[in-house]
Amino acid sequence: MNTRTLKDGLYAQVARVGAALASPKRLELVELLAQGEKSVEALAQAADIDVKLASAHLRVLRSAQLVDVRRDGKRRVYRLSGADVSA
Repeated sequence: MNTRTLKDGLYAQVARVGAALASPKRLELVELLAQGEKSVEALAQAADIDVKLASAHLRVLRSAQLVDVRRDGKRRVYRLSGADVSA
């Protein structure tokens, strides 16, 4: 891989992260997840938004690789992808 390709990839990821954090509600979800992993329902309730809207915000955060998800039965439980996300 050449330097240009590496730079382009880095800039694209920084842009994805910037876009993901450009929403006040997504910032709030990151703050809530910094306290520990939570279900979509718990995040929606804590952020005072609909579960569908919380899921949409979490998809954006996941596509920017800021959060990870795991299944717990029928529920999806989210956590930050690393300690550096909240830093």
